[in-house]
Parts: sequence; C-alpha cells; structure tokens
Amino acid sequence: MASTKNDERELVKSIEHARERHSELLESIDQTRALLEKHSRKLATIETEIAELQRRYQAVKASETSEVEAQGDNLRHALLIINPNSGIRANGGEQLDNIRARLRAHGIDAEVGMKKSAKGTRKLAKKAAEDGEELVIVAGGDGTIEDIAAQLVGSTTILGIIPVGTMNNVARVLGIPLIVEDACALMGMGVTRQIDVGRVVANADPVLEYFLETAGIGLSAIAIPAGDAAKSGRFDAVPDALRKLFNIKPQRMTLELDDGKIVSAHSQVITVSNGPLIGNNILVAPDAKMDDGLLDIAVYDGMNKADLLGYFLAAANGKRVDDPRVKFYRTARVRIKALEPIAVHSDKDLIEAKNVLEIEVLPHRLSVIVGNGIALTLPVESAPSVPPLTGPQTEAIDAQA
Repeated sequence: MASTKNDERELVKSIEHARERHSELLESIDQTRALLEKHSRKLATIETEIAELQRRYQAVKASETSEVEAQGDNLRHALLIINPNSGIRANGGEQLDNIRARLRAHGIDAEVGMKKSAKGTRKLAKKAAEDGEELVIVAGGDGTIEDIAAQLVGSTTILGIIPVGTMNNVARVLGIPLIVEDACALMGMGVTRQIDVGRVVANADPVLEYFLETAGIGLSAIAIPAGDAAKSGRFDAVPDALRKLFNIKPQRMTLELDDGKIVSAHSQVITVSNGPLIGNNILVAPDAKMDDGLLDIAVYDGMNKADLLGYFLAAANGKRVDDPRVKFYRTARVRIKALEPIAVHSDKDLIEAKNVLEIEVLPHRLSVIVGNGIALTLPVESAPSVPPLTGPQTEAIDAQA
C-alpha cells in the first residue's frame, strides 16, 4: 500500500512538473509569436518605404534628359537571360527592348545573355554565379526559370523573374506580376526572400537534380510531361506517354518520413511538392510554402485512373479540391519504396525509373526577388500587383487591396 501511495505522489509530481514546463513553453511561444508579428510589421513598413522610394526614383528618371540618362549613373547591373525559344526572340526583339527599357527605368542596367540552347543558358547562369554576379534576371517560363535557378542554388547571386511563359507557376505562387511593367518595378524594388529548393537525392543526371515545383512518381510522371508536350506542340511525344499512362498499374508503396513515420499506400501517384502549383496551374499542394524548410507530400491512395483524372481536372486552374482519399504529409526528407521501378519526374523532366526514391528539401538555398505570393510565409505586401493563380493578369491588381 505504501508503495502505491509513493507511486501516486511521484506521478502527481511528474504531472505537475510537466504542466509547469508546458506553461513555460507556451508562454515562450506566445512571446516569440508576438516578437515575430512585431518584426513582420516593421518589415512590411520598410518594404512599403522601398516601394515608395522606387516610385520616386522612377519619376525622377522619367524627367531626366536623354544625355544624363545615357550616362547610366547609379544603375544596378544585372545579367538578363532569356528563353532562346520564347516570343521575346521570335518577335524581332521588340519585347526584349521593352523589357530592358522598363528595367532601366527602374534602376537596372540589364546586360543580355542569349544562347541557342538550354545547355547554353545553364552555362551562362553557372558562370554568373561563379563570378559573383549580384543579380540574374530570367525572362521566360517555368522551364527556363528552373534551369537557371538550379545553377544559382547555394550562391550569393539573386534570381529575378520576368514571367513570359505559358503557365508561369513559379511566378504566380511567388507573387511576381505577369504584367511586364509591374514585374520590372518589382525588380527595381529588389525585395528578396530565401526560398527552399527540392532535391532528388542520388539522381543519375545532375542537371535534373533540383526542382522548384514538384517531383512525383507514377501516373503524374507520365501525365504531366505528356500535357506539357501537347501544350508546346510536341505531339509526337503524346501517344507514347498516353500508352504508358493506361498501362501503369497501382502498386504497394512505402514512404519513410524524416520523423520516422511510415506511410503505406496502394497508389499510382505520389507528389512531393516544394510549391503549390504544377502543370496546368494544378493546385496540387494548396498550403505549401517555399520558405518553410518542408516538402508537402500528397498520397493518392486507392484511387483509380478515373478518380485521379477527375481530381486533377478539378484542381486545375488554381482550384482547391478536398478529397479524403488524398492524404497530405510534411517532411524535410522522404524515402519512397516500391516493388517495381516507378516512373519519376522532377518539375517538367522525366528521370530514371527507380524502386527507391529519396527526395529532400534544401532550406533557404536560393535568393529570389519576390512579391505578394501564396507560397511565402512573409509575402511582400507592397508589391506592385498580385498575379492570379491561373489565367492572364489583365490589369494591375492593387497588392494592398
């Protein structure tokens, strides 16, 4: 009996001690949250001040004589890399001249780097990072942006984006305006955030090692590249992709998360997302942040091809879809195992099929000029305008509205 009483007293003491530690921790969290909110308000105030100073600078530049303007005093140097297959080049350079002029009006002297291949643009970006170039601006779509970003990972070079692609997923979620004038104004503001980069571990092709949007296995690794091929007019690639699409069978897969949690699924698709959008503005990871040091994993368990097609069609055009069969997890690293080799994609690219796939996040490894985007923990509220998650941005939407 005495032993039981002693045990009870010890348990009561342990409970009280645990409650005290809980209260202390809760108080610490509340204090940290209050401090974060205070600093966030200060940050927003400073960024608003930067935006106002940038507008005043632009007004001064507009009133200067051409002689003074030609001197190029006080302009920030940048390397401007364009997609060699984009309309910028195809339309005789008029859009390129406009971009350079708008950048100059916002205080940036852009030196144009144009190569005839994706490999050439990657080399150009890599050299810029190695040479310590302060700012590299990419005028292109998601594919070009992702190619260039991969060369800047871990460097001090800042990435700027002028979205002139078809889907513009990266720009949309980072809040970078689709209107060229507003995108150039954002470049002039120069407000940066450190964002995460996804990495496919032990990838046989180092060119495809990093991703900004999503890596995935199974059905999405075939369907998404097939859609991209059709969108870009490469219809010869579509029949083979569709044949693979309908031949693929669901299989048992196991996911090992970084906290030791094991997830089992019978699935055709698993997506591992750094950002919210993929493909045709499909909102595959609605709550994903590109600066939280985590990947958002979606497991589509027990869904047949019709179910998956319906889900992805419903999630297209930036729409949130709730389906209890789609389970979400967050982790810094995941190991996916399957009985048979599974098709894998990293952003837009197919990579070698694997039985075991490891994916991790590299936190805050890329510095990017950003706006008021849903993928940011601290969006830039003073950005010139906010792009929609889908469709064209036909007018400058007030970022503070």
